[in-house]
Amino acid sequence: MTKLVLPKPGQTLFRFDLQSSRRPPLFALILKRVLRIVPCSWRASVYQACTRNQHIHTRITSRVFRLPFGLVLKTFSELPVEADALKLVESLRGIHTPYLVDYTSLDSRGFLLTTWVEGETLGHAWDRLSATDKKRVVVDLRSQFGQMRQQTISLPPRPRMICNASDGPINDPRIPWVGEENAQTFQAPPQFAEQVWIGLDWKNNRDTLKPLLQPLIDRPDVHVVFSHGDLLPKNLILPGGLTKWRSSSSLDDSTKITIIDWEFAGWMPNFWDSLKATWMECEADTEWTEMIRCIFPECAVELDADWQWRSRSRVTILA
Repeated sequence: MTKLVLPKPGQTLFRFDLQSSRRPPLFALILKRVLRIVPCSWRASVYQACTRNQHIHTRITSRVFRLPFGLVLKTFSELPVEADALKLVESLRGIHTPYLVDYTSLDSRGFLLTTWVEGETLGHAWDRLSATDKKRVVVDLRSQFGQMRQQTISLPPRPRMICNASDGPINDPRIPWVGEENAQTFQAPPQFAEQVWIGLDWKNNRDTLKPLLQPLIDRPDVHVVFSHGDLLPKNLILPGGLTKWRSSSSLDDSTKITIIDWEFAGWMPNFWDSLKATWMECEADTEWTEMIRCIFPECAVELDADWQWRSRSRVTILA
């Protein structure tokens, strides 16, 4: 297998883009303005009808429907955090996401309408990626996430509250014990980190993992930044598909990777995106993990510690 030569973690490989994202289609802009004057209940009823009419939609998943005119409709059990996340990210420079057209709810069911991004997920294309492709992915994502972090950073000694994108309690599959037992926000990173790495006082962890992780938990200097919360290959779209993306210029703004599925987004410690990107990896040195290390070089210590906790703590994560 060809060795993957990635950018050095210390390199700075991003610049600030002048625009927040690709310019949305004119139709989406007009539709968004029109929908603002339509009552919420009417819009929700129309969306609900769209999910039931198989002649109108193409079902992508159980709750994602592709509609005509370059639109996609997502349903939720409640008003989605994703809508607030997309609104915030659209105000930032250099982050590429679907364009938020509308969101509303009816009878505790939420509807999110965005533009459809034509392309191929990184996960689907993974086995066909070359080393050059993977290096380009790293450079692109380091730029996008680096810009998002720089524009949303909240510094000690008064960091922003740790919460979801709607300023509500954390509910995340990496820490299911928080959402199930005591959904809450957190006032500071140490309180949150205690819930990320639990079980340190167990007999088998007290003299092994606790000395490693407790200093990380207690650090007073951790930044809070806006985070995607689900950075996985399935949530990254190569615009136009792998072949078109590969043949395009890396400087072409329209070919930047699109980041989708922001439902776990929120204000989190700066190490969170790197941990969430690797939490399902079963080995410490997979290619994806190495790519994440290059995308978030400042999180190397937390990634090492998290692997030790996941592989040795005997805590089972049942999402």
